[in-house]
Amino acid sequence: MAATEVIGGTAQAPGPDAPPARLEVRGPSRRDPRLAVAGVLVSVQVLGQVSIGFDLSIAQILVAMGTAGLLDVLWTARTTRVVAWPASALLTGNGVALILRVPGTEHGEWFSMRGWYVFAATAALAVLSKYVFRSGGRPLFNPSNLALVVTFLVLGSQFADPQDLWWGPMSVGLALVYALVVGAGVAITRRLGLLVISATFFAVYGGLMALLALAGHAMSARWSLGPVDGMDYWRTVVLSPEVLIFVFFMITDPRTVARGRSASVLFGASVASASAVLMAFQSTEYATKVALLTGLVVVCGARPLIERLVPAAGGLPLAGWARADGRRTAALAVGGAAVVALVLGGSLATSTERTVDPALAVELATTDLRDDQLPAVEIGSDARSPVGALDRAAAEEVVTDVVARVLLADRAVEEADPELAEAAATGEFLGQLGAREAVAAPDRTFATALLEVVRDPEDFQAVPRLAVTFVGTADGAPWSATFHVLLTGDGSFIEREVAAP
Repeated sequence: MAATEVIGGTAQAPGPDAPPARLEVRGPSRRDPRLAVAGVLVSVQVLGQVSIGFDLSIAQILVAMGTAGLLDVLWTARTTRVVAWPASALLTGNGVALILRVPGTEHGEWFSMRGWYVFAATAALAVLSKYVFRSGGRPLFNPSNLALVVTFLVLGSQFADPQDLWWGPMSVGLALVYALVVGAGVAITRRLGLLVISATFFAVYGGLMALLALAGHAMSARWSLGPVDGMDYWRTVVLSPEVLIFVFFMITDPRTVARGRSASVLFGASVASASAVLMAFQSTEYATKVALLTGLVVVCGARPLIERLVPAAGGLPLAGWARADGRRTAALAVGGAAVVALVLGGSLATSTERTVDPALAVELATTDLRDDQLPAVEIGSDARSPVGALDRAAAEEVVTDVVARVLLADRAVEEADPELAEAAATGEFLGQLGAREAVAAPDRTFATALLEVVRDPEDFQAVPRLAVTFVGTADGAPWSATFHVLLTGDGSFIEREVAAP
């Protein structure tokens, strides 16, 4: 069966035993199965531009593909005297562009060259890596995967960002992406005998992510007002189109996977386990995405060891391989238990939640509000756009909670009580409360409350904050203030007071 490759694929046209004296030109073949993969990726890019709203320009895509293709043509021509159509490199460049984003690029800026050098450098690193890092006569790492991880770790979120895990609310375009990725992914990996890798990864990874979600693990994301946890967390990190592309078109690169059915099963399970363990210790979406990709880098580096432990010639299913040696079975059991323990340990070690003393929580919940302290709520249009956006009932609940915390902050100042202050505030506002002189709490009324979403223009990855603007009175005098609020599982903590009373 003809070899092909997927995102970051590495198959090359076979060259003669000795380079010919003159350059030989080889064009693309219509029978090349890589064309099917290219069709899937190009279709996803088109849907991303016309329907989903990718923050990616056509120029950036072309820079990544052009750099990868040109570099591959030059390298191949120099080493084999063959000018071959760079099918593998073009897939690598497209894979880089599909996942890589440069902060500041807006959807619709079709010809923006913002951060072109980031796309070019990442694509170049991807192509070069398949010639530099080799084992057993083939590349050791998936090229685009390795290059993306290096880019994210070296440059950081200020200069490079993976595509968001959440691609927006369900739409016709997004439904087409799901159908295309899953349908074509199953068909292509099945044809290449690699579906077992995707299936094993998905089963192990999905189960470990379920453990994380059940343990209360959460992450912050720039597209969500509150922490992404519970079923939302599992759905985001398991069923994201980006994860499905990773499952079907990145971990299944024929040139970088472990060969043999048993080794393939172990390879898929190992990638799932490595990614899950790394993700368990992350509390932001950026770090979670990089951890997912890093799991593949780690296991590709260990591929020679996997193939030594489970030779392709053995042909035994993994279960038979385990039964053949009790020590192997014990090793698998211990390894699996260690993975589960690390995943659960990570979920306890990292959390976006903040906790409140139970006694203070009860006091806050039982704060009596008068009718004139229950304002009429207006929701700004931007407060409906992120995940976790607020409908009328949720908005009124948040406003009531913020009103209670404003009143609790007044009491904290009056009584000079830092514990009360911690139940109402966080960050900058908490520090301000501690610095204020003790004064009698004013008698506040709240006539109206406007909810809006605010973002930090200096931090692309910053979690959006909710801004609540109150209009009312304080001791009978007109009063208004805007509070920036951080939503958590424990309530709405005031981070900043924009306009002092």
